[in-house]
Amino acid sequence: MFNRLTSTLTLYRLYNTPMKMVATLSFLALGLIGASAATPSLRFAKRNSPNGCADGVPSQAAVAGAINQWNSDVTTVNDFLDVATSLQGLHLQLQLVVALRAANDEPDQLQILACASDVSPSTVAQAAADDLFTGFGPNVLTPLSNILNDPSSITQNLQLINQFRCCHVLPDLDTLWSFTAEDDGVANQVPLSAPRPAACASIYC
Repeated sequence: MFNRLTSTLTLYRLYNTPMKMVATLSFLALGLIGASAATPSLRFAKRNSPNGCADGVPSQAAVAGAINQWNSDVTTVNDFLDVATSLQGLHLQLQLVVALRAANDEPDQLQILACASDVSPSTVAQAAADDLFTGFGPNVLTPLSNILNDPSSITQNLQLINQFRCCHVLPDLDTLWSFTAEDDGVANQVPLSAPRPAACASIYC
């Protein structure tokens, strides 16, 4: 997907006449919408417990890398959400592409951390992972794709995204990151809580 995205953005820069920009962006939107629509069923169905991890227990370096990358993804999505309502047209859609790419990477980092040895049934970390496996796709990825497909739907989709991220995703990350980082001895190398977008200050959970 990322190679297709890079190629499409290159085409966008080359073919930047008004009509060709619209055509190229439409092609990009269709590709991302298709990829995002498939993401929940493909990625979130991989496993339900650490015992089902095909690649085994992640190393200390893998845990630290996953948390740091996930933090970067969250920051990218936050940056978009903080300015989304002020964007229009191509500016909205191009910045949304960046946010959607970051959001699509989050399940990969979840897959790594959910396989850590300390994430086991009846732990708060497992509960956090389960909440993310279940809700991230329909409440974050799908609404982002909806905005890309229909920018006029931005208000209701942003409300859904912010409500779920502020009340579920980001608190779950606080739990999962701190739990796995401390157990793997990397608490001094990674953030232990997720950054919040401005919208969280006004959302009641």
